[in-house]
Amino acid sequence: MSGTPEAERFRAAVPASPPYPESSSDGRRMQTQMIRRAGEIVLLATIYYITARLGLLLALPPGYAAPIWPAAGIALGAVLICGNRVAPGIWIGSFLCNVAVSFDAGSTALLVKSLLLPAILGMGATAQAIAGGYLIRRFVGFPMPLDRARDVIKFLGLGGPLSCIIGASVGATVLFLAGTLPAESYAFIWWAWWFGDAIGVLVTTPLMLTWFGQPQALWRRRRKTVALPICLALVVIVGVFSGAKEPYFSPPHLRIAWSVLAGGLMFAGLLGAFLLVTSGHAMLIEQLVAQRTHDLERTRQAEQAARQLAAIVTSSEDAIIGKTLDGTIVSWNAGAARMYGYSAAEILGRPMSVLTPPELAGEMPAILARLRRGERIDHLETAQLRKDGGRIAVSLTISPIRDADGMVTGVSAIARDISERKRAEEALRDREARIRRLVDANIIGIFIGDMSGRISEANDAFLKISGYSREDVLSGKLLWNNMTPPQYDAADAHALEELKNTGRCTPYEKELMRKDGSLIPVLLASALFEGAQDEGVSFVLDLTERRQADERIHHMADHDALTGLPNRTLLQDRMHQAIAFAHRNRRRVAILFIDLDYFKNINDSLGHHIGDQVLKMAAIRLQQCLREGDSVARLGGDEFVLILPLLDDSSDAARVARKALDSLTQPFSVELKQLHLGGSIGISLYPDDGHDVDSLMRAADTAMYHAKEMGRGNFQFFTAALNQAVQRRLDVSQRLRQALAHDEFILHYQPQVKMESGIIFSAEALLRWQPPGTEPISCGDFIANAEESGLIVPIGEWVLRQACRQLKAWHAAGHPQLKMAVNLSPRQLEQANFCSLVGQILDEEGLPATALELEITESILMQRSEYNLAMLNQLSDMGIQLSVDDFGTGYSSLAYLQRFPVHSLKIDQSFVRDIGTDQNDTALVTAIIAMAASLQLEVIAEGVETLPQAEFLMAHGCAAAQGFYYSKAVRADAFSALFGDTFACTMQRPR
Repeated sequence: MSGTPEAERFRAAVPASPPYPESSSDGRRMQTQMIRRAGEIVLLATIYYITARLGLLLALPPGYAAPIWPAAGIALGAVLICGNRVAPGIWIGSFLCNVAVSFDAGSTALLVKSLLLPAILGMGATAQAIAGGYLIRRFVGFPMPLDRARDVIKFLGLGGPLSCIIGASVGATVLFLAGTLPAESYAFIWWAWWFGDAIGVLVTTPLMLTWFGQPQALWRRRRKTVALPICLALVVIVGVFSGAKEPYFSPPHLRIAWSVLAGGLMFAGLLGAFLLVTSGHAMLIEQLVAQRTHDLERTRQAEQAARQLAAIVTSSEDAIIGKTLDGTIVSWNAGAARMYGYSAAEILGRPMSVLTPPELAGEMPAILARLRRGERIDHLETAQLRKDGGRIAVSLTISPIRDADGMVTGVSAIARDISERKRAEEALRDREARIRRLVDANIIGIFIGDMSGRISEANDAFLKISGYSREDVLSGKLLWNNMTPPQYDAADAHALEELKNTGRCTPYEKELMRKDGSLIPVLLASALFEGAQDEGVSFVLDLTERRQADERIHHMADHDALTGLPNRTLLQDRMHQAIAFAHRNRRRVAILFIDLDYFKNINDSLGHHIGDQVLKMAAIRLQQCLREGDSVARLGGDEFVLILPLLDDSSDAARVARKALDSLTQPFSVELKQLHLGGSIGISLYPDDGHDVDSLMRAADTAMYHAKEMGRGNFQFFTAALNQAVQRRLDVSQRLRQALAHDEFILHYQPQVKMESGIIFSAEALLRWQPPGTEPISCGDFIANAEESGLIVPIGEWVLRQACRQLKAWHAAGHPQLKMAVNLSPRQLEQANFCSLVGQILDEEGLPATALELEITESILMQRSEYNLAMLNQLSDMGIQLSVDDFGTGYSSLAYLQRFPVHSLKIDQSFVRDIGTDQNDTALVTAIIAMAASLQLEVIAEGVETLPQAEFLMAHGCAAAQGFYYSKAVRADAFSALFGDTFACTMQRPR
């Protein structure tokens, strides 16, 4: 080392971070890199300067040579760790240190000398560090652990004594040439300079490497074994030197004392070298011990694995067999004994062919050839023989066994019994075939797809429904999303969300777009496969026929079966709409009530089939009289109603009425007959004659009767003069009140018969009015007046009591299974206490509720439906049977049949009458019977008059009937005589 101020050198003790890669496109990163490098140089210059100044504390004049120069070791360590890029920091540190000691500005010459000499000394220190780093990398290698003695000696020798010649030579020579160093001191100063730098390298560089050397894990472990002893030795030596500087470090003992100090420092450096070597050997020994321990552990594990392998081979359920290349069996485990039935003693030494079926013997040469070539055979499925001759299916994995030279010397075979698996696979294939057959033959469309909508498989039914081909499915481009019209996107999204959350979606209706672009209604349901998150199966049911059937049934419910015109239900709905629209727009609506004149004569003289043809033709003519927005409906019989909305004045109604009358007066050609009819029309206006449907209908009806009274064949508006007709009706109402008070009502009973057995199972009570001295009057002649006046309520109670009383008498007479059917008026149902009244009457007579059947009109199902539903439910809960009377005349909606607790339907006699003669009536009766069966309702036919009618009804599933074929309605005593008769449909009994 050189210990003069001019020769002070220094190196940063902190390793620099790796530089950022240069990038011409990233100026900020390059700027950061330059700043970091500049920081490294500045930091190294600072540390070099500080350690150099500390080294000067030990320096002695005249050349200020120090026995140790730590800056030289720091400079060498910095170059080794960071590279030559930090060399400017060494020069700067040395320059500053020497300038601080020798700076003299007394003259220009002195100033130049005080700057030039430090610059040259700094270049010598820099060159020394770079040369040392080069020699170490070239001849030792770096980074490295320095764990061998020769590496340590070469490292310290090249970096210390050898490279330090540069610094001592440059420093002593420059000082001598500058006149600063006397000639007699040159040799001592050179030697001291070189010695100080060498000791600095021997001591300081190992200290730096214990903190920043690579591999870091090894160098970190040397902090205690190398760094700590060196530091303690330096502290002791420097402490002794500092405390004993005077008088020992004064002439004439100066050089002796300095030499003693230098020797102590050299001892510290050699101690560091020794510690590096011993620590390196210790680490080598540790590595050898660790390697040996690792080898022993691996040997132990291998032995344990071998024992485990032997145990596995012995206890394995699989057969593990060893054999020579010629097929001789040489090893046989317990699994093989269990599988084949041979013990080891029986099989060892025998050829493998004893296990091979004769027909498979030809395969063995090819297998042995592959094994001799060193090939491995995996999972070869074949059949082999047991000792008892039985066959087993096995899966063979056969591997060649090689010797140390790699030659194939034998064969190892592992056989697994897969007989159960084969049987299971065969059963699974059979099951899959059956399922596939079930799917392919199913009339419901079935397809398999994923959440993205891609359809991967589909059965024939789905292809037929969708119109796509099998090739479309196999192409992988068939998407369910492309078959969904946009209006069903929300329904599909909801179903998809339900499918993700629950694994299945509730069946829902939508339309499917076929390949040709047409839409068909379908019912769709889906479910994910068990354990799957994305794939599932969907079921598609074509609803086309069902929807058409529903449309037909709904059309039947809202339209007249004979003429196809709207019935009363649809008429009321259209009237409500017309009135509401007229009310909002301050317009008028006309209601034309039309009754055909002389139609009864045609029915009575020519028969109903001719009358029906006339009604159809009349309906067509009335439709031709309408304007856009007008409506025509048939109420029943020969009654029609026209609705004329958006009228400006009553003259519009008069013109339409006149046109209708003119069309009806034209002859009707039916079966070569020219028939002449006419019509009477009553007209009511909204809002002049009423504000609701019922009032307008009553007004038009009244006006129609007035038109008939005026000679028929004309139309009349409802006026105040028509109240006279109302007064007459009131007179009838008064007479009915008197009839009720004077007991002028009687009941007749018509039997209801089980057609197959001919047994009477029920009687329908029919009301008759018999004023004194007259014949009984049918209820059809006065019941409407009773309904309108409200007398139907007390009359209905009387009927119910009388019918129950008579039923009780028949039960007592030996007919306990007989039931009683009583007609129920809508006005009766409006009574809040009606249900309790019925219960009270049953209790008074001692009858079970099941013996009573109440016949309701279809209008009950439409008016105040929620109230009526509650009342009918209460009656049904009591056990009373409920039936719909005159079903099919167009009052009820099928939707109400599902809501209300109806037990049976009574087919109206107008349809039964033309069974076999009128195609429409025949079809309607068939449809009603089928519909009732699907709704689990009983059916009874009214108005059965002939044997063909009864036979037709029985053939189509109608079990019960009533009508003149069995008996007309008779008094109670006459009805009692009927119990002994037989009413089988094969015996015609005209009455």
